[in-house]
This record gives sequence, C-alpha cells and structure tokens, in this order.
Amino acid sequence: ADHLVLTEVLSKVLGREGILVGDSAMSCYYGALSNTPAYRPRSFLYPTGLGTLGYGLPAAVGAKLARPGAPVVALHGDGGLMFTVQELAAAAQLRLPLPVIVTDNGGYGEIRNEMAERGDPVHAVGLGAVDFPATARALGCHGLSAEDGDTLAHALEQALVADRPTLIHLPEYAAR
Repeated sequence: ADHLVLTEVLSKVLGREGILVGDSAMSCYYGALSNTPAYRPRSFLYPTGLGTLGYGLPAAVGAKLARPGAPVVALHGDGGLMFTVQELAAAAQLRLPLPVIVTDNGGYGEIRNEMAERGDPVHAVGLGAVDFPATARALGCHGLSAEDGDTLAHALEQALVADRPTLIHLPEYAAR
C-alpha cells in the first residue's frame, strides 16, 4: 500500500466519527497530514515536532479511553513503534478494540533517505527482520499483515470490533 491508498482506506473506515492518531512517520507526514480529512477538533492527533518517535500508540490508547465509543486507529512507522511497542501489552490488558497500523520500510526511512541525499554513508538506520505480528501476539494482541488496500480495509473493520488490539503490519511499505 502507498500513502494515497492508505489514507483513502483510513478515511473510509474511520468515517466522520473516527480518531486517527499518527506517529512521527513517513506515512503520516507524507500521507495522513495532507490526505486524511479531520471532520472535528481532536479527530487527528499528531506530534507537532519532528523526532517524537513513539507518540502514536500511547496517545491512541488515551484517545480510546477518553472516547470509548469512537473508532480510533494508531498509525506508526516501524522505527517509531519500537520506542513504545510494549504499550500493546497495556492496551491488551484493557481489552481495547484498537487497530495499530505499522508501515514497514525496514528501519528509519526518513533518516536513511536524508543521509543518502546528502551523500553521507548510510548506516545504523535499519531494524533488521522484526516480526511485528508475532510481537503483537506475544504481547496479548492480534497480529496480522495486509498486502493491499482491500485486505487493509477488511483488517481494520475487523480490528475495530475485536476483543483486544490488532496490529496490522504493512510489509515493504515504501514512500511513493
């Protein structure tokens, strides 16, 4: 899935009542910030400064607790999720029906791109092979992967009514 497909699916599934909580991630600042409508105040929560990796998941837990009847989705990059992934355990204990989307570009993609653009040696920006769905399951959540917009939409619809959080991994997600 690319940015446009991702934001179209999010807009459709969340509707006018939903809350999207974004992390400092390429999928947010190249996608959700410009392509996802916010129909009311506090319907798009996002850290305003760069470098605030890890904000999305704990903020989404707070949003879901504050508005339990509203659909809430957390949107993370793979690098940022590694800062607060343990909060999946807290969300599972609370049995929150909270979808957590993780866009996977193999590490800290924005930093990697900036290093390459400057001609710097690109190093220490990869995460290696993290099995995000298995990590979610180990922390008491559902965990699965989605390959395209249709499977993502279906996974989100199921996750919004699940008995616990669902991590939805978008493998090989690339900025387009």
